[in-house]
Amino acid sequence: RKRNQIPSVATAGYTNAGKSSLLNRLTSAGVLVQNALFATLDPTVRQSKTPDGREYTLTDTVGFVRNLPHQLVEAFRSTLEEISDADLVLHVVDASHPDPGSQIETVRKVISEVGATNIRELIVFNKVDLVDQATLISLRSLQPDACLVSSRTGQGFEELELAIAERLPRPNVFVQVLIPYNRGELVSRMHLNSEIIKLEYQEHGTYLEARVKEDLAAELKPYLI
Repeated sequence: RKRNQIPSVATAGYTNAGKSSLLNRLTSAGVLVQNALFATLDPTVRQSKTPDGREYTLTDTVGFVRNLPHQLVEAFRSTLEEISDADLVLHVVDASHPDPGSQIETVRKVISEVGATNIRELIVFNKVDLVDQATLISLRSLQPDACLVSSRTGQGFEELELAIAERLPRPNVFVQVLIPYNRGELVSRMHLNSEIIKLEYQEHGTYLEARVKEDLAAELKPYLI
């Protein structure tokens, strides 16, 4: 992922907030969904795409609890460090919990313990199908920029996917290239984490107009038009 500069998204949240269900819905992955503490013990990494076609990885992490003992933080450090390596943290919160604010505070405290305080965060209130309109208004006032979704029904997932796309790093160098057919690996890399604007198969190679990362732009210089 790092070699190809594929953006990464990590889920974080209080135990039983529905992180694994959310991952399933975003990626159609058959991840274990279980109402139990630490049901997810190892990072589960899947691949997904933004609505505009950019690939990213999505990682499920262990659920948190209030006053997580230091020994457990250490025991699950490899899992939690997936968060510090991410470009974006989806902070999943149970919308039906009586005190979602305390859940948010607990998770943020643990995230800070693994040094991930500078990562972009998107609050996602899950299970909104279980709450009334008054609660939805309360959640909006608590976190105005949050996404409100239901992993069970799919409600709000179009908005969530757009919000993820907006927050992931974007390639910023515009190129027009004609890549010979014997350099197909460059075309493959452009598809991984570039914004492809135009693609044509021509006599002498693949013609592309795209926005790419700076290091890939340097490799494409011999093929610029």
